Amino acid sequence: MPELPEVEVVRSTLEPVLKNLKIKSIQALYPPIIEQPLEEFKRKVENKKILRIDRYAKYLIFILEDGAFLSHLRMEGKYFYVEESKATTKHDHVIFHFDNGYKLVYNDVRKFGRISYRTLEELFQVEPLNRVGIEANASNYDISELLTKLKHKTIPIKTMLLDQSFISGLGNIYVDEVLYRAKIHPLRKASSIQNMELEQILKASQWILNQAIEQKGSTIRSYTSSLGVEGNYQIFLEVHTKTICPGCHKTLEKIKIGGRMSYFCKNCQR
Repeated sequence: MPELPEVEVVRSTLEPVLKNLKIKSIQALYPPIIEQPLEEFKRKVENKKILRIDRYAKYLIFILEDGAFLSHLRMEGKYFYVEESKATTKHDHVIFHFDNGYKLVYNDVRKFGRISYRTLEELFQVEPLNRVGIEANASNYDISELLTKLKHKTIPIKTMLLDQSFISGLGNIYVDEVLYRAKIHPLRKASSIQNMELEQILKASQWILNQAIEQKGSTIRSYTSSLGVEGNYQIFLEVHTKTICPGCHKTLEKIKIGGRMSYFCKNCQR
């Protein structure tokens, strides 16, 4: 699943080619991808220019002349900017046609991704963004507010970090890496995390996500960003999918936590 770094790479590769292009028409070959009635969505988006592309957590935000549309890639969503003449494939579900002979194709093998329109005024006031926590690589976090959210949580800290309403942008891969760097055991109760430990988690999140963005994300399984850019951060992963701890050189543990395969060192992480 694309996480914050991968979505940022998609944003940064798409924006230069889409900026100031007018959306001439929209095809929805699988309408459920669009969360509003199709005709309403088309009425609000067609004949509008894309002014820029923003991102918050794992959401792409296509800023238009009037309003914006959000896109969440979920498990395997991808965007391709191609010539109009390129044939449509069976996994192409939404197509934005431009007035320059090109089109933006939303491709999704699992059909889990979603696209929706919002006015600029309501963008962060209504779902989904009003339910999304501070980004995991932000520096302006309120440690006391986050500790309060952890106070009565008996779920594992790994599960808590995957909750996008707590902090946003981390997925399974990067949570494993963050907890290893912070030396926190993933099965620790969230409520047991102390002030200094949460600071370590947040600093690790900042460092790892920013490094991953520099490396164009992690190309694992099906992820690739638009325009053929593939990530290199998987080379730098310390525990996720690995077998030996790079610190103490003991065998890493591999268990399921909340249905997600998790990697950690029981010797280094407490």
